[in-house]
Amino acid sequence: MHVENNPDFKSIWQLAHDWAGEESNQTDPAAISSELRLAIDRLIRAIGSKEISARWKGRRIFIDDSFLSFIFDSWHAIKFYRWLIHNKFSKDYLDNLYVKRNEVIIWCDKILLLNPPPCWMPKHLLGEQISAKETKNHRPANETEDRIRCQVIASTLWELDSTIHPTHIARSRILQRIGNGGQYEINTIIDWITECDPQKDYRKPGRPPKPQYAIKFEMIPQSKK
Repeated sequence: MHVENNPDFKSIWQLAHDWAGEESNQTDPAAISSELRLAIDRLIRAIGSKEISARWKGRRIFIDDSFLSFIFDSWHAIKFYRWLIHNKFSKDYLDNLYVKRNEVIIWCDKILLLNPPPCWMPKHLLGEQISAKETKNHRPANETEDRIRCQVIASTLWELDSTIHPTHIARSRILQRIGNGGQYEINTIIDWITECDPQKDYRKPGRPPKPQYAIKFEMIPQSKK
């Protein structure tokens, strides 16, 4: 599936408009708002510093710092320079430069410390509170939704590093916050996400090893649920 038709990808032009709360088909490129300018700037800077990856018409750019990448990506570097220094941009360029959903969500949570764009943000982070109602068995009313959300987050983290232990994912701030995991016992969350664990048949029983993973994420204290 091409990135243009993949719901896990959005162009900088599309995503920045969603973040700024504006309609992309109603914007005059010669007179963009300060909110839209800020959203574009955040995304461009994140790509330039390799905090998130980007794809130009399906091909990933700025893969590494090698000379070969420098040659192939020099045109993109000029586009970025024109924006960052002179605030000049091409709508067509930004509408063909794509970023990936899971990377943007993790970047917003761990680096930018802001909520993700609404199109990629769970509803309860849009200012809506999770219902305080409980079912007859005294479990949160949105348990099915929370289980699916936790599994999606766990699968995303395992895509980045398959060695992460389920216990550490269950205790991660991103799952506790975005997955609404704070509503549940840690063992309940572990049971949910173990279904998605790519190494569930190979993990050794007992206490998980000290985390040394390819990505860094904050975990809640062990004394908590």
